[in-house]
Amino acid sequence: TIPFEDDAEDTTPASGGGGGDSPSFVQKGVFMDIGQMKDNIRASMIRPQHDVTAYYKPAGLWSDIAKSGLFEKVTMGVIAFNALWISIDTELNKAEMLLQAKEIFQIAEHFFCIYFSFEWTVRFMAFKRKRDGLKDAWFVFDSSLVFMMFSETWVMSIIVLAVSSSGSGGLGNVSILRMARLLRLSRMARMARLFRAMPELLILIKGIVAAIRSVFFTLTLLAVLIYVFAIAFVQLTAESTSLKAYFGSIFPAMHTLLIDGTLLDSPGFMVRALGEESYFYAGIFYVFILLSSFTLMNMLIGVLCEVVSAVAAVEKEKMTVAYVQAQLEMVMQKSGLDEDGNGEISKEEFAKLIENPMASQALEEVGVDV
Repeated sequence: TIPFEDDAEDTTPASGGGGGDSPSFVQKGVFMDIGQMKDNIRASMIRPQHDVTAYYKPAGLWSDIAKSGLFEKVTMGVIAFNALWISIDTELNKAEMLLQAKEIFQIAEHFFCIYFSFEWTVRFMAFKRKRDGLKDAWFVFDSSLVFMMFSETWVMSIIVLAVSSSGSGGLGNVSILRMARLLRLSRMARMARLFRAMPELLILIKGIVAAIRSVFFTLTLLAVLIYVFAIAFVQLTAESTSLKAYFGSIFPAMHTLLIDGTLLDSPGFMVRALGEESYFYAGIFYVFILLSSFTLMNMLIGVLCEVVSAVAAVEKEKMTVAYVQAQLEMVMQKSGLDEDGNGEISKEEFAKLIENPMASQALEEVGVDV
């Protein structure tokens, strides 16, 4: 991932063999290719990485606070406490409006609103150019959360006080209550901020996103299997009155097979009901269970495990590359080895770099024999 100045541009075509008549697209597989994902990570790491601190002022009170590790840790602690407080507030606070809640709930909401507003102000003031805040997705997301929290905590309270003092009728109060309930639902979006403090959660989310294609085809095959067996059971049990509630038509039959045969809600009851009519019906139901629950559902679990493992491996390599890159850049800056100041490492500079103890230690920590 270290760009050498002397390296020639790679002109090897992306697809091997063939002439101009070969297709220009690559067909996507059902399952993800971990090798391709790692190649994409390596290619992306060569390019400059997004760092919001690059848009901050080089010096100043606001930028110093925004770059402070203590400020980041305190913010994550408040976010974690806010996530816990949401459940406490939902369980114990029965008031529709903040002004009607007990003092402890009002104090907590005002505290969270003040702190998150302060945090947003610090980060906003730290930007050298304020419009650069739009380039950071987390800052845009935080801005929307702060706006909703500001609206729920303070704007709605002002509106309620204004309506109460003007003596408006019940329609206005009902509209305000509906708006208050809608804003209270926005609190759940604050939970997403925990992803910044827990990269493991992001790995799981990325795994779910990467597995969508594989899961879709697996569930499609399951739906086809349920549909085929539903048709079979509807036709076989057409003359049975006791099974009409379960297999009277296609959709009830599919629902029965999904709940009792795939999710195994009460397969024993259904097997006995079918066995009372015919052991042949019970045998077919057993075959369906083996195909759907034991085969396809376990295949789905295997797909998810494989995808999450692949994403975790890719993320681990990404963090390793980022760590080595940061260490080498720090060594280059402190030692002055980047003689031409172009931000790239020539082969001569790299030969001097590996003689540096800090650079050698960083490379040895990731398994590079220097």
